[in-house]
Amino acid sequence: MHGPHETDAQSDALARTLRSACGRLPAVATWPARARGTHVAAALGIALALAACEKPSATPSPAPAPSVGSGAGAGQNTPSAAPAAAPPKDEVKISKENWPNGKLKYFHELRRGPDGKWARNGVGRAYYDHGVLEREGTYKNNVRVGEWKYYDAEGKLLRTEERGEGKPEAS
Repeated sequence: MHGPHETDAQSDALARTLRSACGRLPAVATWPARARGTHVAAALGIALALAACEKPSATPSPAPAPSVGSGAGAGQNTPSAAPAAAPPKDEVKISKENWPNGKLKYFHELRRGPDGKWARNGVGRAYYDHGVLEREGTYKNNVRVGEWKYYDAEGKLLRTEERGEGKPEAS
């Protein structure tokens, strides 16, 4: 077991190391010497200090590529310690266009098409210049698909049209 002077010297050395490593000293270093003297408190102090020093990264670090070489275990598949990367989230942009009077004219969800370019994919709506819904439905790669509803200028449903997997647009 360490004497009180040796433990205080170790605590002081730890405090200097932490101060130089991260520029600040966590509150654990201000605990009384008898609390700092235990191994549990020292381990806790190190853990808290490391957490205080970590700066969150804006982007995750890429997993290291497996090394190829000779020697024991070469050519064998070994499980990676890093978890598998999650599939990319469905990135959606919203496109809006307004009438000259400021009312909404078009609303479209945009997603990347098979060619990688942004295209109308998802909900699409068009509005009359006085703000009433004119039509609504779904787009797939800039083509109207599925059920589309069309309304008159007062918002009364005029017709419902089934577009299936897509019919060419009338110009």
